[in-house]
Amino acid sequence: MYMKRIIWLLLLVLLIPLAARADTRTVSPGGLTDALAACADGDVIELADGVYGEDAESFPLVIDKAVTVRAAQGASPVIDAPAFKAALRVETDGVTLEGLDIRFRRTGIYAIGNDLTVENCKISLAEEEWRTSSCGMWCGGIYRMTVRSCAFAGCGISLAGPPLSEKSADLPKLTGLFEVGEDADYFVTHTIESCTVNGKPLFYAVSQPAVTAPADAGEIIVCGCGEVTVEGADVSDCSMGMVLAYNGQVILTDCKADRCGVFGIYVAKCGGGTLTRCSARETNHGLDIRASRHIVLRDCSAADCDQGLFFSLVEDGAMIGCAVTGTGQGYFMAGGGGNTLTDCAAVQCENGFNLQKEGHVLMTGCTAEGCTVCGVRLDATPTVFVRNTLRDNWTAVMAYGGVSFDMADNLFEDSACCALYLRDIGFSRFSGNAFTGSRQKSVQAAGTLGGSVWIGNSVDLPIDFSGAADRFGLSD
Repeated sequence: MYMKRIIWLLLLVLLIPLAARADTRTVSPGGLTDALAACADGDVIELADGVYGEDAESFPLVIDKAVTVRAAQGASPVIDAPAFKAALRVETDGVTLEGLDIRFRRTGIYAIGNDLTVENCKISLAEEEWRTSSCGMWCGGIYRMTVRSCAFAGCGISLAGPPLSEKSADLPKLTGLFEVGEDADYFVTHTIESCTVNGKPLFYAVSQPAVTAPADAGEIIVCGCGEVTVEGADVSDCSMGMVLAYNGQVILTDCKADRCGVFGIYVAKCGGGTLTRCSARETNHGLDIRASRHIVLRDCSAADCDQGLFFSLVEDGAMIGCAVTGTGQGYFMAGGGGNTLTDCAAVQCENGFNLQKEGHVLMTGCTAEGCTVCGVRLDATPTVFVRNTLRDNWTAVMAYGGVSFDMADNLFEDSACCALYLRDIGFSRFSGNAFTGSRQKSVQAAGTLGGSVWIGNSVDLPIDFSGAADRFGLSD
């Protein structure tokens, strides 16, 4: 009996220092930055009423200890972050945020720590002018997050892989800073429940054989499922209106994603599917498809976006009958192969169609009109380019990069600078193309032409070979 008492006393002595390390601190505006710097794992920081803004705190507010930051009893604290900076940057595991009103002008919560819990918080875009590239919660390569009973306004939750590192060289990228995410657990291990986006339900479903998302959802996140069906949903004014990752098939019809800060509709690591009559307006990236196969966009559109319709590392997909207007990049393809562009239009974009280092592409029946840089840019992308119309662009088509092109029966009209610019191409064939109304140059060649064939084309101005190392191997 005596020995048992000694053991219990020793355990008590050992536990007292551990308990002593846990502290509850109540802070007012001007004290949160210092409290986060001074805290230890297990501490609780309670925020009194007031606005925790740039004049009182240093942003981003970095949380690098496993602490709880919560509103004090009866208080309604506001964290008001300045432009271009995150409100809260969560860098460690096991952080809890409760009862906070977070207002941001770039990112509300930037999370790279696992086991994050966010409960009963309001997270909102503070000013509409900061919408582009804005995000309510950016979750980069984290596991087992819990978001419960939170209200998002003008924003939502974005899921991604981890930050880029030396291991990321050959992996699909989500942005210039983060991977798409090679581990499905970045998407399927979370608990997201009883949340709203712009007053509508935030729908989250994982690891189910088939899911039909409700049309009244404010944001839709479906990951690791067999088949996903969404019809008639409007996920506008979000960060990523839809996040669909690691699914078998996705079937989206008549969905809208306007004014989204990051991506309107994001499809990654999916095995196939169709997006029909889906659209985005005034969104950073409109419809964004990455690291997927057999995806078809049919009659989809993007207007006044930074990027319109986007394929990255997509294999054997197609865009059919789509329309893009007023974007930076209208149609973008990179790193994939076997894709088709048919009967698509790009009007008043910077680059109408921008294909970068793709595998073989078929482009037919498409129109590029009024583009201020290039109607079509073929960067090291072997392309069959047939029966397309290029009208009133600065440069209609640029083709270069040491690969081969087949261009036939295309119409080049009213090009302001150059209709067809060729540089260092592989053996290619040009036939039946018509050039009219060229204001400066119809065809300009630079570098080698690879012995290419030029037969049956109609030019309005002589071909400019002044920068070329050779001429066509066969011409009429």
